[in-house]
Amino acid sequence: MTIKKNEKPTQKFTIEKLRQNCMTLFGISTSTFSAATYGMTGKYSIEEIKVHLETWQKQTWKKKEGK
Repeated sequence: MTIKKNEKPTQKFTIEKLRQNCMTLFGISTSTFSAATYGMTGKYSIEEIKVHLETWQKQTWKKKEGK
């Protein structure tokens, strides 16, 4: 990552910290946030999670056969 002269590095947060503040930051419930970030670990910027949530919400969900 290249940081320009007057640009500050992007602050990153744990998934748990983002989950605690997901309603304020992203306007979604903790259960929706948990589903969207299931299996994710590490630290992410708010912008990275916003992009991930948008992609996750656009997924096509397929119904399992026989159900």
